[in-house]
Amino acid sequence: MIDLGGTDLYINVPSLPRDEFERYSTNLFDEWESYIGQTLKIPDYALALEIEEGSIKANAKIAAYLTALYIGIGQYGSFMSGAQTILGQISSAGDYLATHAVAPFSSSKAKPQIKKYSGSLGQLNRLFVKVQQGKITAEQAMIEAESLFGEDAGAEPNFMSELNTSFKNTPTFAKQLALPLSENENENENESFQKIINKKPKSPSPKREQPIGQQFRVIVWRESKDKKRKVRVIEL
Repeated sequence: MIDLGGTDLYINVPSLPRDEFERYSTNLFDEWESYIGQTLKIPDYALALEIEEGSIKANAKIAAYLTALYIGIGQYGSFMSGAQTILGQISSAGDYLATHAVAPFSSSKAKPQIKKYSGSLGQLNRLFVKVQQGKITAEQAMIEAESLFGEDAGAEPNFMSELNTSFKNTPTFAKQLALPLSENENENENESFQKIINKKPKSPSPKREQPIGQQFRVIVWRESKDKKRKVRVIEL
């Protein structure tokens, strides 16, 4: 699967009881998923939301198979405009998640700390920008794209073929262009979607303000739009 991007959140609020925290997490996932269903113009995708209580720490990711991404990008006329448009849709979903994550704690006036990242899709967009700026050639961009998508590249040959054509047809400009989401981007953010679901829980760093008691991490995910939503609660 291709990591399309996601959002990290931190909300400084009191700890919740287990049942209430699990209900909060699943409701937030459902709201986020509903918004994505209306906004993200890709035929199929996978979602994962991991939330740790104490203060609320959340990590949300969106992923898709290359075939679905290819169909989504194809709606916007060119690879570059398609990638940029879908990046905007994912960024909007991150804003929505942050707003709704803090809503149940409105009495505390807590403000979420937000960090967005654009995953492999953002890296693809930056390749187009580098070609535009004349920093790399179309051939070099294609080599980097093949490395970026790895084994997934073979799943949709038309994607790579049309991507190659799009790189070659990208005009070169002298001026520097802004990179969407680049201010919060980590160039090495290309983790597998499954790593979120299957990774071993880690103990959080101790914080003086946290109450004594059991803490939990809730992972809510859907592997595709047709698959059943799954929930796992981990004691920390």
